[in-house]
Amino acid sequence: MTFARIVRAALAVAAALVATGLVTSPATARAAAGCDVAYVVTDQWRSGFGARVTLTNLGDPLSGWTLEWEFTAGQRITSETWNGVFSQSGSAVRVKNTAYNGALATGRSVTVGFNGAWSGSNPAPTSFSVDGVPCTGAPVTAGTTSDAPEPTSAPPLTTAPSATTTTTTSTTTSTSSSSSSATTTPSESSAASGAAFTWPTASPKPAVVLSAEVSPDSGVDALRLGLVISLLVASVGIAVLLVVRRHLRRAGDPDDQP
Repeated sequence: MTFARIVRAALAVAAALVATGLVTSPATARAAAGCDVAYVVTDQWRSGFGARVTLTNLGDPLSGWTLEWEFTAGQRITSETWNGVFSQSGSAVRVKNTAYNGALATGRSVTVGFNGAWSGSNPAPTSFSVDGVPCTGAPVTAGTTSDAPEPTSAPPLTTAPSATTTTTTSTTTSTSSSSSSATTTPSESSAASGAAFTWPTASPKPAVVLSAEVSPDSGVDALRLGLVISLLVASVGIAVLLVVRRHLRRAGDPDDQP
């Protein structure tokens, strides 16, 4: 492979890497979420109460939901519940959707209810969440995530050292005339002419690549040449054997002798 082919192959690989997106990663959008909850005690008696909880979806449509809250005064949910699958662990309550009310479009509401027991006081819960998202009464703005690395600051530019100017002045005096001459370096001449001085850089030496390209036909040609040479050698050998045989026959024939 020649040097030019190596360069072309390297450029092709670099272009393929850029095309596959190794430099920039695509951003991933998150779904908007948001909810509002209204908790209302519908009835209360000496040791029990009834309540309904209305959940309104303010984000993207949901295909299923889980509503959570915590009681603050030791309230307990009894077995009378409706429109949801209730469970309670300590003060934490979790309500999952049923088979018929899991789909909740944007702006739509669903109401669940239960009967519970209380003692001492029966305050309403102060915080609710749906699928882990706090219900603040406003939708959460959709965000984007990106796997691309943060840009780093560019390395500082290296400035070239300042040019030094050396001036040598020689004066020669004779009886007829006097002359003076000044010798300056190339940097001084450039500075005097006002042109920007370009620092010399080491020019790359041409690379010498010795390669022997072997085409698919070269092996066939060598095989053909070997066959031709073998045939020629065999022909010469057969001709020599025939001549030797003829001479041997003549030497052994008595009629041919004087």
